[in-house]
Amino acid sequence: MKHRSASLCAALVLSAVAALSGCSSEGDPVSFAPKETAKPGESAASDVRMPTHPREWTTQRELPDGTRVVRTDLTGPKSGFTGRVWAWVPKQYGRPEYKDSAFPVLMALPGAVGYPTNYFFSKEFRLQERIGEAADKGESLPFIVVMPVLNANKDTYYDGSDIPGQPKMGTWISDDVPDLVRENFRTYADPKGWGFFGSSSGGYVGMKMVLQYPERFSVAIAGGPDAAPDSPLWNGHPKEKQENSPAWLAEQLIKKSSPTSGPTSSPSSGAKGGSKSSPKSTPKSSPSTGATKGPTTGPKVAISFLMGTKEPKQEVAALEKLRQEITKGPVETRVTSFEGGHDGYKYTDTLFNGDLKWMSDRMRGPVAAK
Repeated sequence: MKHRSASLCAALVLSAVAALSGCSSEGDPVSFAPKETAKPGESAASDVRMPTHPREWTTQRELPDGTRVVRTDLTGPKSGFTGRVWAWVPKQYGRPEYKDSAFPVLMALPGAVGYPTNYFFSKEFRLQERIGEAADKGESLPFIVVMPVLNANKDTYYDGSDIPGQPKMGTWISDDVPDLVRENFRTYADPKGWGFFGSSSGGYVGMKMVLQYPERFSVAIAGGPDAAPDSPLWNGHPKEKQENSPAWLAEQLIKKSSPTSGPTSSPSSGAKGGSKSSPKSTPKSSPSTGATKGPTTGPKVAISFLMGTKEPKQEVAALEKLRQEITKGPVETRVTSFEGGHDGYKYTDTLFNGDLKWMSDRMRGPVAAK
């Protein structure tokens, strides 16, 4: 669905570019280096990774609660791609009782062209403010939010994949950006410490990542994603294209899990993190399915699809077909519908009407010292 809402994409990109131009590149420097205890990479808890190589970040904008959205430029050691990454840590991160605790990471991936910016850092979306408010109400974990560029240029999109002969944007998202996060922040080794929220093409990439690397990431909330890879750059590479499709990746994951029983239903989260800009009608969530009762081997993942009532019927049907195919064994899915169309703002609003709580219930939060 990434290619069909040009006017919306332009509006979203312009809002983010305006935010960029409103903050000097000579913004205040920020470092998240630990002030005491723990050698890099070590912690009292075996699954807590302490920062290994903190760098200096630049302030992008400051929030009313004193926290900051920061940015840095990264040349990926594995992908070779150079792009910008924004990040935000919640106020709980700096509190003494959490100094040895990991925090969950939410990677927020944009739709539109996804380059050279990521609109989720902007004040127009208020993603960080709303997560902070939801965490204060107990409706969300206090996530570290990480917002990388999604594509290598403005000309086309890469499906979050290493397309032969092209910049390795799959490795950028799966390896380089998470490695940057681990270098700078306290994180979990457990995949339940890592999740995605994405809009349109960003939703597709988040969904793909949890299916492709379930040992690294566990939950994705995908707003209006495509059901299959469709970048024109795949032309001439049918095998690689298939191996980067959600259907194929889910099939491999399901085969490895060795389920002993069929899919079962689990209740959807009924919690809501209301906001003033929420959709007029309350989003409706289908029951979650997957996650078999019997024993399985390997990791489990969960995906929530956010779909507007005015999304193109053909694309909704394709996504529902995919969902039915992949929902078994280790793969849990659900659909949250809302009144509206293919809209990054609506996906963000819907995130705070139950889905962020649903994600939080499946991930690990920080643990305060006793």
